[in-house]
Amino acid sequence: DAAYKIAILASLAFNKNIDINSVYKEGIVNISPVDIGYANEFGYKIKLIGLVQNGEDEIIDVRVHPMLLPHDYSISRIDGVLNAILIEGHPVKRVMFSGPGAGKFPTASSVVGDILCLAHEISVADYPLPMMRAGKNRKDAKLKDINDTVTKYYVRVTTVNTPGVIGELSTICGRNNINLHGIVQKEILGDGSARIVMLTEFAREKDMQQAIREMSQSPKIGEINNLIRVME
Repeated sequence: DAAYKIAILASLAFNKNIDINSVYKEGIVNISPVDIGYANEFGYKIKLIGLVQNGEDEIIDVRVHPMLLPHDYSISRIDGVLNAILIEGHPVKRVMFSGPGAGKFPTASSVVGDILCLAHEISVADYPLPMMRAGKNRKDAKLKDINDTVTKYYVRVTTVNTPGVIGELSTICGRNNINLHGIVQKEILGDGSARIVMLTEFAREKDMQQAIREMSQSPKIGEINNLIRVME
């Protein structure tokens, strides 16, 4: 649902056709109460975000995935059935629109609005929606590969509780051009293993994924529990 919404918004914003099959999509299935608790400790909330932004050479970055958002970020305060669209531009800066995205009355209102729009457009044009008529000659958008994106990361791992583990994690990150903002051992679990959380500075996705592969091959690092991108 979020992927289709962001694809439509990207199409309207940049007047390009967006191939939904090329949009990077990641859901919330891996988000656990543990991650929600740690995010809150660090001053963040976890939200499913549909992101679109223009880049160099008219390559558009369109993706959907969970993100850690600072508590004071405007979207962080959107809860329950509310949806929000945050637009950032020059010179307008940030503008947010919010309203109910679920429930019988908001859904009914949207459906009736669509029916009225379709009825009007069919009577005056060959296209059922204004955006289709206006964009019939639009070009296909070039979408950025997720591996070429740059962001910050939250990483939670379970390791052997032994000296040198934090140093090894730091070394792997450094070897892959990833600067750590912070790394902390949160607790010792019932089986004696250690739970460690890392927050990175801005890093390239392909570098982060290579670091994760190297961590997973280390005998001291038992499991890569989660990787969540961070919005600043």
